[in-house]
Amino acid sequence: MARHLVGAALWSLAMDETVASLEKAAEIGYQAVQLTFCQPSDTTTEDLERIRAALERTGLAVPAGCIIFAGDDYSSIASIRATGGFADPDVFPRRLARCEAWSRAFADLGIGHVTVHAGFIPPAGAEARAGFMDRLATAADAVHEAGLTVGLETGQESAEHLLAAIDELGREWVTVNFDPANFILYGSDDPLAAARLLGPRTSMAHVKDGTASEAPGEAWGEDVLLGTGEVPLAEVIRTLEAGGFDGALIVEREAGTDRVGDLARSRQRLEALLARMDE
Repeated sequence: MARHLVGAALWSLAMDETVASLEKAAEIGYQAVQLTFCQPSDTTTEDLERIRAALERTGLAVPAGCIIFAGDDYSSIASIRATGGFADPDVFPRRLARCEAWSRAFADLGIGHVTVHAGFIPPAGAEARAGFMDRLATAADAVHEAGLTVGLETGQESAEHLLAAIDELGREWVTVNFDPANFILYGSDDPLAAARLLGPRTSMAHVKDGTASEAPGEAWGEDVLLGTGEVPLAEVIRTLEAGGFDGALIVEREAGTDRVGDLARSRQRLEALLARMDE
């Protein structure tokens, strides 16, 4: 099997300060992180130097950044459908500005890849499709202009729907950030079937676990500690690898009252799983 870099999604620590989050990730045993900016000032020259110094001090590798938008409302599937990513043309200018500023900052730190939740992609033929795809292309081009490649997060739509949108974009540097749990949490697809389809286009993967709701697609499933949910993780990783995937595995946790402890336990469980898969 491939040798995967294992990292932590920095936002999963649920801490307010970026440098403190980096130090905590290293303290609980991670050798890599997916970086996001926890504070509004993080993209200033002064704070970028603080972040750069923390990365050098901890030795953390950064396989990707993540652009997170203020105003994304995850209180329900309906609310994130309306507010997530590039769905709303009225807020798009502010989100495009964030894509531009954060991408320049990530590039300044030597990061070459970024992931983003694009939002729910309207189906082919829908009235909203053309405008959404134009906004997605504009944002992706802004990121690429800073020298970065782009990974689109999975889960909001089926794997087939996402793949068709990526093909329509026609930009070879736009790839998939594969999150198997999201397919369960959103109720949008089977993660193994999605891995078979998206493996050849996957550049990085998020590793978390989840259980389905009683009303898939209407009500959220539950984000649970890695190894206690419905994600067949070993099978998903093998399937992605069969499609050529050899990228980083980023542990994510977006619920629970002990984020630090959960991330530490999840790293141990993932590394033990990878060791068994390598036997």
